[in-house]
Amino acid sequence: MNKILAGLLLTGIVTAGLFWSLSGNDEENKAVAATGLPWQVSITENGATHILGVDIGEITFKELMFKLKLLAEPALFETPEGVLFLEASFGKKKFGILEARLIAEMEADQSVFKTMKDGNAGRDSTPSNHWRYSLSVKSTKVANDLRVWRLVYLPVADFELKQMKFFGEPKEKIQVTDNAQYWLYPEKGMALLWDKEGKEIFYYAAPKDFARLKKSLPTKVVTVDI
Repeated sequence: MNKILAGLLLTGIVTAGLFWSLSGNDEENKAVAATGLPWQVSITENGATHILGVDIGEITFKELMFKLKLLAEPALFETPEGVLFLEASFGKKKFGILEARLIAEMEADQSVFKTMKDGNAGRDSTPSNHWRYSLSVKSTKVANDLRVWRLVYLPVADFELKQMKFFGEPKEKIQVTDNAQYWLYPEKGMALLWDKEGKEIFYYAAPKDFARLKKSLPTKVVTVDI
């Protein structure tokens, strides 16, 4: 019991420190708002995808929280096939004039994730038939310094086709269902799910990671709870 309380206390101290560090001035907040639209994408000189004022493919998870002035708790997931991956889900926030939820996926070798799994602070099952492992304080510190290779943008509002045209003409379209398509933009490091009857989902990765991003796209459209 004392070890559990000590762990929770240390986690609280780490979180509190991040919270105070994330408080920025009005000019910084305006700068984020000015680049807060999901179609405002550019590629940096280093080959990262610049979106929402951050460089996906280059930025670490800790840096992402600082830049967005948001906190999220990373968690380890395991597929039925035994593949481990690390994600953090951010709550709803207004970016520019639009409200959305974000999911960041971090990159590391499976051996790193295996160590996190072995030292996990508890696990739960998920509706997608994955195991979700809560991270120890030690593993959370490791996760903070990992590279964010993929960012998922989940808009609160439904997009219409005329709004989707802000993203430009995709290089490729993949039909998923009668009502849903993936629009692919490899030169921008961007993939979009356009769903006539459901929620749109936007994916971002560095162009060098685009083949991996394309491979990671779900082959079945699922309902997203925003």
